[in-house]
Amino acid sequence: MTNTTMNDPLSFIDLETLLGLEPISSLSHDCIKALASRTPIEILSAGSVIFSEGDDDQKMVYVIDGEIRLQSSFEPEPHYIRAGMPESWNPIANHSPRQMSAVAESSAEIIRIDVESFDRLLAWDQLALPNEDGERAAPSSGGTATAQMTQSTTFESLPPANIEKLFECLEYIEAKAGDVIIRQGDPGDYYWLLDRGEAEVTRQTESGGPEVALATLGEGTTFGEEALISDNPRNASITMLTDGALRRLDKKDFIALLREPMVDWIGLNEALSTLGDDGVFLDVRVASEFKQGHLPQAVDIPLFELRQKVNDLDKSKHYLCYCSTGRRSSAAAFLLKQNGFIASVLSGGLSRVPASFIIR
Repeated sequence: MTNTTMNDPLSFIDLETLLGLEPISSLSHDCIKALASRTPIEILSAGSVIFSEGDDDQKMVYVIDGEIRLQSSFEPEPHYIRAGMPESWNPIANHSPRQMSAVAESSAEIIRIDVESFDRLLAWDQLALPNEDGERAAPSSGGTATAQMTQSTTFESLPPANIEKLFECLEYIEAKAGDVIIRQGDPGDYYWLLDRGEAEVTRQTESGGPEVALATLGEGTTFGEEALISDNPRNASITMLTDGALRRLDKKDFIALLREPMVDWIGLNEALSTLGDDGVFLDVRVASEFKQGHLPQAVDIPLFELRQKVNDLDKSKHYLCYCSTGRRSSAAAFLLKQNGFIASVLSGGLSRVPASFIIR
């Protein structure tokens, strides 16, 4: 059957709806707000195919309105999910490849969220939480800035194990209206994040000519990475329009933190054959994800709690960390290694584990 949709490109999911979905609700308020602004609602007619059994689409799908039908070749009876049911608060039939097909039983509304992008956002957000002293290493604007950084092409492949170090290296700078943050023609020295206030981007197209206003930057905006990567001079100036505050990262730290840390990746078969009695599966996803399915005898410690609970773990054990894709778990393994533990990461995350091996 053909997938028939009637999408309104201007219709995006609202913040309140996302706050009621798992594991999305585990994000900070600002990150959920940013996610809402880029998550369109798909309006489906009855009979529209949402996904088919065997698909490997790597999307979390939620039904927001209407009813859908789930059908598996292994189960003769279909299963129905209506918007508002507790089951609709979690991703639908969330396993890859898909174990069943989903079809709109009536006119319906759904959203799709990319698993890889969401896992990256959640890893960044949780590593920006307050430390044991109650201080926040990340910018005070919290999730807004974090969400912006995860959308930057520069940080798209940043290893999560480096995220915490990144926040530690960000230097806080107060600024006044009129302060020039970046001057056109200067060499690149810092990566910048606008924590509070507004700034203007201008460019001088001809030597000695007037500056042309190009854009206004608001809170949570990041800038300055192009000159750091290309080693070319700054191609525009940025001046504060109001009093405010920024965070900046030195070029040396910026370059160094983009390198993949030393993390041991291990496949499930290798893990089962080599870890033996000393191996422990460590699930670093949030509780709602763990309840949807986990590895046998896994210990559940969400990434944001790991620093506080690390002293409760047994250093004689080999911890095989896993999450949905490997992003959060690579950060967890790095944190454990920093504290003297033996740790590896399940390659590909739980999404690549056979369904028959998952405890539900």
